[in-house]
Amino acid sequence: MSIKETGSTYFSVKGDELPQVYHPWRRYLARIFDIIMYNVLWSIFLGLTFNVNLATRSNWGNLLDTFLAIAIMLVMEPLWLRLLGNTPGKIIFGLRIEKPDGRHLSYVEGLKRTWGVIGMGMGYNIPIYNFVCLWKSYKLCSEKEVQPWDESVVYTLKDTKWYRGLLYIGAHVAVFAVLFTIMSAQRLPPNRGDLTVAEFVENYNYYAEFFGVDFGNEFLDENGSWTEKEINRTIHIVIGKTEKPEYHFTTENGYVTEVSFEIEIENREDWLGSYNTHIILNAIAFAGAQNEMGLFSKIPHRIEEQIRHHTFKDFHFEEAGITFVSDTEYSGYEEWGFDFLVPKGDANENYFKLDFSMSKQNTN
Repeated sequence: MSIKETGSTYFSVKGDELPQVYHPWRRYLARIFDIIMYNVLWSIFLGLTFNVNLATRSNWGNLLDTFLAIAIMLVMEPLWLRLLGNTPGKIIFGLRIEKPDGRHLSYVEGLKRTWGVIGMGMGYNIPIYNFVCLWKSYKLCSEKEVQPWDESVVYTLKDTKWYRGLLYIGAHVAVFAVLFTIMSAQRLPPNRGDLTVAEFVENYNYYAEFFGVDFGNEFLDENGSWTEKEINRTIHIVIGKTEKPEYHFTTENGYVTEVSFEIEIENREDWLGSYNTHIILNAIAFAGAQNEMGLFSKIPHRIEEQIRHHTFKDFHFEEAGITFVSDTEYSGYEEWGFDFLVPKGDANENYFKLDFSMSKQNTN
């Protein structure tokens, strides 16, 4: 039988070959959207389940997330094809995959196809090799050759109307809006409103874990006291001596109205580290619980800026109905960088004192 080429605006057929879509960029962009969607779903799972700070995810973490997104795609895409005959990305561009008889692919058939895409089309996401595979796939599609994983399926395109580009952009905006909302929700502490000491401590520890603050072999217990961990074999290297503050709580009707601590150090040869971390954790643990703290609130950022701009200096400001006060005095030291005090070489003695408090009026 001679092969006679026929075609349409949206897909092409060579003789008795099955219909195929030869629009490489539409197919690629649909695939990219699906991968981004799976990546966002994985990120949401990490953020909500393990309290992973999505805003400060490392490059290695992001690379791992990409591989896991592809693993999710391997599981989910065959299900989409089984139920709908397309995926979210393909729906946007009007793409559809079916058997020659018009039925949806079975899950196993979809799984084999998706695995072929991941291996031959994406090079298993292995750097450099994946670009080689993507280029080969692009060339095949541009030359109207069937992709190896599509030889037994009917691949069609409904239309190429202009609004599909807008749908694609809107879908990306929606997905990233969801991710941004989850990232913002992570900034909210587990306890809101009036706080007991135990609830305040839970907020404090939540933020310490969220920001990756390491307190060595100690943690803040439910009474607000530093307690040694039962088992800790980690070696901690500390530059600059920073004593852990002893927190004092003032309560009314069982709820915290004031938190304070005092540090006083005399004639030490060690460098002194700033107490910004402790102060910031206290501040956002308290302010984050207030009604003024909304999902997209800038309150934590403003508090952090105020504190960091006054390292080793006095400050007095209000946020979320809470008054923050810090009085600092020192002698025989000089500032080194932004977070350290170094004993002066010609000083016979040195002295450091810090008084910090934050308070609000009880609304009960």
